[in-house]
Amino acid sequence: MFMLTRITRLAVVTMCAAIGLAAGHATAAPAEGPNPVLVIGGFDADRAKLESLRAWLGARGYSAHSMMLLGSPTGTAAISDSARAVADRVAAIRRETGSVRVDLVGHSMGGLAQRHYAKFLGGSDQIGTYVDYGTPELGEQLGWLCYVLYAGCRDLVPGSPFLAQLNADPAIPPGMPAYHLFTEDAGGEKNPLPGATNRSIQSFCPGRQVGHADEPIDAAVRELIDSALRGGPLATSCP
Repeated sequence: MFMLTRITRLAVVTMCAAIGLAAGHATAAPAEGPNPVLVIGGFDADRAKLESLRAWLGARGYSAHSMMLLGSPTGTAAISDSARAVADRVAAIRRETGSVRVDLVGHSMGGLAQRHYAKFLGGSDQIGTYVDYGTPELGEQLGWLCYVLYAGCRDLVPGSPFLAQLNADPAIPPGMPAYHLFTEDAGGEKNPLPGATNRSIQSFCPGRQVGHADEPIDAAVRELIDSALRGGPLATSCP
């Protein structure tokens, strides 16, 4: 009986070690429910507005996280550098939560950074749902105003080498659920993202005025983001 007990205990210890529980090396359990969400700011982003969106998503039941682009002001670093920062943050969230994939919600230039990550830095295997809003997919003429000073501005101007590479077919990895939301009150963000569901806020809420900078705090935009993260169809009550 003593020998049988020892064998049984040894078997239990061996099993625990095999699954990473021995000596305190526990592995993260797979996450249940919706994917974690990473909210990404844009050029010279208003952190308070970004945090307001993150908190709103958190109240809706998401494990919501946020980050700013690189540079001072934010977004002035090369967009490819910010994309690597997105990749690092996604990896950290996956480790923290045990989730296989993370949903991305990028505003303005933040959408360009997350798309570079999706296309060129292995993001297609780590992204669940891709949402950008207010993102100038083909660039923005305002980039010329700071072209001489900042790499991020040089990447942003229409026809830049960065955008030429980013927009080469396919614009986003095939098979990735992707949404591009925009306001008809702004400029470059009205250009569609090939391969994504492209919808304006005004197509749901006719006559609604939404400035580019206020998109993260607009109630209709938030509801559209939420419906996209839940797999669609896109919907908002236009509050």
